[in-house]
Amino acid sequence: MPITVFEAKGIPATRRERIQAAVEAGGKHVAGPHEAWISADPFRGFKVLITGPHGFERAVFFAADDDPAVISERVRETLDE
Repeated sequence: MPITVFEAKGIPATRRERIQAAVEAGGKHVAGPHEAWISADPFRGFKVLITGPHGFERAVFFAADDDPAVISERVRETLDE
């Protein structure tokens, strides 16, 4: 799996699995290994920090109630930047 989620802090257990799976699905197309950390953001919902080769680092923010398909698509778009 090209993107590995190392941690998901502050996300309710009922949502954590779906969010993690959506982030991993959004990163399936990348050529090299990338890492992600998911954390609750008190003002926006939650944040996904994605790092990768050659100093790649991006943060993506999501609303707490965003659909997993939206999360996957935005992660994909962020990785393609």
